[in-house]
Amino acid sequence: MNEALRLLRKLVRKWGYDLKKSEQYVLRPVPNLETLAANLSLGSAKSVLDGEGPDGSVRLNHLTVYVRTCLRTDRNVNTRSRMAGADEEENARRCLWSLIRSVNHAAAKRGAENIHVICLDDRSDPPFVDKLKRLLGALDCSWDLRETEQQGQGQSLHQQFREGRDAPGLVYFVEDDYLHEADAITEMWSFYRQVYDASGGHCVIYPQEHKTLYEAHYPSYILAGDNRRWRTMSDATHTFFTHGQVVDTYWDYFENTKFVGIRKKRHLGVEKNTTNKLYQHIPGFSPIPAVAVHLQYEELLPPLFDWQRLWDENENRPD
Repeated sequence: MNEALRLLRKLVRKWGYDLKKSEQYVLRPVPNLETLAANLSLGSAKSVLDGEGPDGSVRLNHLTVYVRTCLRTDRNVNTRSRMAGADEEENARRCLWSLIRSVNHAAAKRGAENIHVICLDDRSDPPFVDKLKRLLGALDCSWDLRETEQQGQGQSLHQQFREGRDAPGLVYFVEDDYLHEADAITEMWSFYRQVYDASGGHCVIYPQEHKTLYEAHYPSYILAGDNRRWRTMSDATHTFFTHGQVVDTYWDYFENTKFVGIRKKRHLGVEKNTTNKLYQHIPGFSPIPAVAVHLQYEELLPPLFDWQRLWDENENRPD
């Protein structure tokens, strides 16, 4: 937008009008936005999507995937059975294989040289590490398997975010119990670029709708992507897709993730006290239908999602 148009834009805003580039997102203002009980997703979405276009220096053609794994016999885990009825190892291996398939799908679309996978393993038992190496060996892009610097859920979480601050572009942080559609990463990558190209602003993508969206029913914008709808949200887990600049700029919201898993301080590390604060500044989006789901318990899934189909699709994998 040139200087003359900027001045004209300021002038017409006095009368409640605005100027927009052709085909740019335009979000109609929500009346009394400041009085809504939960307006973070709406306010930040409108602010970002009313921006003035992309910054050509921001790198969007490279993705680093951080996946955290931990499977050892001495680990204290919830004894409640997962909904698939499989043990922890089978659950993790199917989910990881679905992620690998999705990475390879994105590599075919975006170029294998533009994706790198980093697996941070928290001292899994040697037999599982061997199987993990065989799974990762099926990746079409470069990858690293490293033991975390310190043991513990919060420590591995904090390490991935700390490293993500310096990532050369986009980042996807994910745990080993998310079951992915084959096109999951391609879809998130494409929508992120769509938003950035139209607005010049960053966002956060959570691969499934959070159950809170169907309990609190807070207002949302719904945008049309190429293959699905995308809904603004302000509740997610520590699994999400964003840009390294976001992690670096808002590092204060990531610092306390190191307390996750520490009984006396875990309240400091929960999402509402850490990464959910991002949505005060930038919009969060969830796809409809989901591109990946947290494969723990039925009540954590978005409505009508056929997880059994996806579970069956990922049965065959390198062993």
